[in-house]
Amino acid sequence: MPVRSLDKLEDATFDVTAARVVSGEFMLHRSVVEHDTSAGTVRLPVTLTVPDAVSVVVDVADGIGELILETVDVTASAVTLQGVSPCTVVVTTAVQSQVLLDVSTTPVAVRRWWRWRPWDGTTPVILDHRAVSRRLRENACPACTHPWDEHPTERDTTGATCGECDYELEHGELPRGRAVCTAQIPQQLIEPEPSDL
Repeated sequence: MPVRSLDKLEDATFDVTAARVVSGEFMLHRSVVEHDTSAGTVRLPVTLTVPDAVSVVVDVADGIGELILETVDVTASAVTLQGVSPCTVVVTTAVQSQVLLDVSTTPVAVRRWWRWRPWDGTTPVILDHRAVSRRLRENACPACTHPWDEHPTERDTTGATCGECDYELEHGELPRGRAVCTAQIPQQLIEPEPSDL
């Protein structure tokens, strides 16, 4: 799962009803909304982890047992998670720690016609879709010189060849001596750039 920064996560929501430290690690789970994906607007699973944790105190005040994360404050001996609605989680740590936000690329729900519906497939989605699409259009395969967006991914079940090569073959335009390209899009081109995270 790619690690994301808090300022890139919209309404990261965590269940704090069973918050506790286990084997020196504090974890919260739930979901985050991502708009710029290859499947449109989706809800992705997210895990918040604080290593070197000793204990935790949760104050939900009049809240509903959810932390909609707004700010993170890390000191030499504690991590304070503050929510949008009344919810504060203070994790005491053995040393100055950190907060890791791991986001899965397999959605739990997708938004269609303004309603959330369960995700019907297990195929991961591409995050930061606009930037990735631009990168695939602007970079070419070294084997056939066609843009990478014409090529299949390793998860692609619709075809295993370059679409532009297929077109050239069907129309008699494939250069003599060259076969239809079967190169797959390199994984590093599909993943968001670290600056996009």
